[in-house]
Amino acid sequence: MIRRFAVTLAAVICLVLPAEAHRLKLFAQVTGETIAGYGFYIGGGRPEGAEILVTKPDGTEIGRLKTGKDGDFNFTPPTPGRYRLTLTGGDGHFASVDISTDGTPAVTSPAPVTPSTSAVPADLDARIAKAVDAAVARQIRPLMEAYDAAEGRVRFNDLIGGLGWIMGLAGLWAWFRSRRSGHGS
Repeated sequence: MIRRFAVTLAAVICLVLPAEAHRLKLFAQVTGETIAGYGFYIGGGRPEGAEILVTKPDGTEIGRLKTGKDGDFNFTPPTPGRYRLTLTGGDGHFASVDISTDGTPAVTSPAPVTPSTSAVPADLDARIAKAVDAAVARQIRPLMEAYDAAEGRVRFNDLIGGLGWIMGLAGLWAWFRSRRSGHGS
């Protein structure tokens, strides 16, 4: 009886753990006017040639992309706005992310100086804001990647919780089995 229980428990553990190892995640970031990123599986590996569907918030399809060898992609939307990217990795694995390319820069400038012979270009504020956004995006990307990877890891309490469910279900099974064998005697 105990041997059968141990074999059943081992089989269930073997079936449960790989499912978490193949969970699909999608990382995307706006750099300039381009949305770039990559897909990855929690247990390691990246989906090569997987499809990414790009839609507006109302569901209107904007385009379809394929991931590269390293699960990476680049997309320049036709107009600034909000988009949803949905990565399909096959075998029922998918991941989505909402992203906005219409963020207005948080650069405020004092009242414009208008000397009679100004050498300052009229679009200087916009060019500075774009350069600052690109520099911040470059610096923040490794932090966002690390955060996204850490969020997807299997934590100790997740593992213990899963084992608790397995043990609880096995206990219920054993209880029902003992009740059934007790009534048959």
